[in-house]
Amino acid sequence: MLGNGNSTAPERAFAIVALACVLLFHGAIPFLMTPTLGQAVWTSGFAQSFANGPLFTIYAHDFGLPKPAAIAFGLAGAWPESWLIRLGLHPSDAYAGMATFWLTLAFCSAYRLSRLSGATRSVAVLGALTWMGMPVIWGHAGYSMLSFGIGLLPFYFLSALFLFKLNYMSRAVSAALLYIIAVFISVFMDGYSFMMFATGSSFLFCYYLLTDTARHRILLLIVLPVHIASFALAYLAFTTYIGKSSFEPSGLDFFRGWGLDLSFAVIPSKNILWLPDILRLSVNRTSDLYFGDTSVWTTTFSLPIIVFALFAWWKIHWRRSLATGFMVIASVGFFMSLGPSLKINSTKPEDIQLAHPREQSAMMPAKFALGPTGSASISETLPGFKSMRASYRWSALGVFAMWAVVIIWSGSFRNIYRMPVVILSVIATFNIPHIPERFRSLMDNRALFIQISEDLTEKLRNRVRQGEKVAFVPWGNDFIVNYLAPAVGVRTFNIGGDKNLFEAQSNWPSAMLALGGDLGINKISYITKILFDGNADAVVVPYFHMLWSPYLWPCVDQTTAAVTEEMKEFWNHVPGFYCPDQRRIALRPVIEKLKNLPYVEVTDDNLFASIRLRPEFVGETNRQALLNAVFRDVRFPIEFGSGLGESDFILKEGWHSLEQHNVWSKSASSLVLPVPGQCGIRQCLAVLHFYVFGASEKRPVAITFQSETRVASWKETIVSTTEADNKILVPLAGEEDYQEIAIKVPDATSPRELIGSPDERTLGIGLFRADLL
Repeated sequence: MLGNGNSTAPERAFAIVALACVLLFHGAIPFLMTPTLGQAVWTSGFAQSFANGPLFTIYAHDFGLPKPAAIAFGLAGAWPESWLIRLGLHPSDAYAGMATFWLTLAFCSAYRLSRLSGATRSVAVLGALTWMGMPVIWGHAGYSMLSFGIGLLPFYFLSALFLFKLNYMSRAVSAALLYIIAVFISVFMDGYSFMMFATGSSFLFCYYLLTDTARHRILLLIVLPVHIASFALAYLAFTTYIGKSSFEPSGLDFFRGWGLDLSFAVIPSKNILWLPDILRLSVNRTSDLYFGDTSVWTTTFSLPIIVFALFAWWKIHWRRSLATGFMVIASVGFFMSLGPSLKINSTKPEDIQLAHPREQSAMMPAKFALGPTGSASISETLPGFKSMRASYRWSALGVFAMWAVVIIWSGSFRNIYRMPVVILSVIATFNIPHIPERFRSLMDNRALFIQISEDLTEKLRNRVRQGEKVAFVPWGNDFIVNYLAPAVGVRTFNIGGDKNLFEAQSNWPSAMLALGGDLGINKISYITKILFDGNADAVVVPYFHMLWSPYLWPCVDQTTAAVTEEMKEFWNHVPGFYCPDQRRIALRPVIEKLKNLPYVEVTDDNLFASIRLRPEFVGETNRQALLNAVFRDVRFPIEFGSGLGESDFILKEGWHSLEQHNVWSKSASSLVLPVPGQCGIRQCLAVLHFYVFGASEKRPVAITFQSETRVASWKETIVSTTEADNKILVPLAGEEDYQEIAIKVPDATSPRELIGSPDERTLGIGLFRADLL
């Protein structure tokens, strides 16, 4: 790292100690610390799944079924972590080992960038140490690869400088190759830092084009094509990998809520940084009062680097230094970080605080800002920029560029000079967090990760079998499933990560989709249906929180981690984040109801309950026997309301949830009715009584009923001109134990489309009773 071998022993020792401090500070110490917990669990799930598969796989096959799952961001972290897992490391240590690699590269790149700017070895090491201590890097550890991506900005821009300062054609291939590698790493590391790299390097290229007229030919014929092709190919590779060109855009209120408030940049938040707290310069900020979330105000304090960068630029700007180019990049970064509206200590009005407490009102309407910044059209229309919804993160580009200006100024001194050392030391000191609390937190991360493995994976492994398909219900943004499924060796529909969840849902069976939200007795039919249809071998009902427990295992009151009173208050306000024993009590009626069903077996544990079909009903032949047995016990008349037993068998496909006195079909549905034994000696007709949504004289609605049996087929279409008082006679085949009827309503519509109601469900017929004639 120190270059041509002329470094002294004290310089080498300083560099080694500085790098060790960086790794310790970030928690990248395998077998002792882990940089974060929740995101480490999420990422490690992908890494473990990669490790379970073929040697070079980059898709997860254990969760997000039925299709292989691409990791929405962070492949550059999960893939190398998978290799460490293959070598036998626990995922917590593999994650820390992966972090060690990227943070070391970031530190060395910051050092090399400093040396390229002319700084002495010792000042370059101090400069790298200063960069790696920025809150905008370590404050984003909870967002996993975002932290590493920001930390790697010196690496990205170092590759840009090697290419943009190209003088000899003989070096073109190596410079271009390094640049392409850097761009590909950035796009598969994190989308935010990729966009910062793309934007900043484009402005840097323009700076060289304007100021270096002697190299116009090389810049236009070699550098520009390489620059454009690198980002185009990287973007194409990423979209090919994830299977889509972009994710769903967010509204401007999101950009505004997560925009940088200028007061956050100049006044630090309390309980984050050690020196400002000692000097009583920090202020208390919470989501009760401010828009966005805690990351907006805990990672953006940057006054020291801004002040000293402006001083450094003023001292050397007259030399046509590269500092001017980086000052332009800094301006762009901070401008974009503001979001669509200017905010200076902008707070929520009292009525919003009361009506929508904490992050329920994180998004910010324009009327609460001081005025527009002019970036709204960029965030709404430009590809890439539309995805940068957490606007404040652009400040990372601004902070990096400001740091680069200070480094360039430091390099203007031929020998170690007191002022650069003092200034870099002051910046670094202002960015130091509360070290004892931080180190305890980093060690707690690893301890809780190990505890999750010991408490949960072993118990789950005793309840499910290797290779089984398991559904965790109710589903949501299930971070912990990413780790559980590959660790235990099962496959599941569930997946963590909002983008990954959105992709997976499009291919889920209807019963799985219906099992989102709160789990009540009314959803038992969907649990039994997903088992009966063979879409899952077992259903697991967790008593821990699938999203928040991997952040603080298992809950606030029972965690072994050291949690401050302030953090306890934060976690206690997270909706639904209950301890397992509390959740178990709340779900007891559902579990008891399931235990009373004759065809399933339920195993109840302190962390979860598992449900599966009884052995005598497993398999296609046995399930047929189950169906016959079930329908022999169903009696006419059948009331299609919330009290309908065996609704999971009777309402086969295409139905909405049961209502109190009826159930609505979708545009296509199927109904299974019992055929009583007496129908083998006399003709039987099932009389279906139903409503037809939206039917009237002016809007006649056609409904087709059809049934195919072993001995006959039947089909009839009726046209209804009234919503109520509709019925049809369905002949039942006496040779069967049950009979399926397909129902189609081609003109089915939703209350929203027909009358402007908020109800968006597509409604066909509202079935309320079936009689036997």
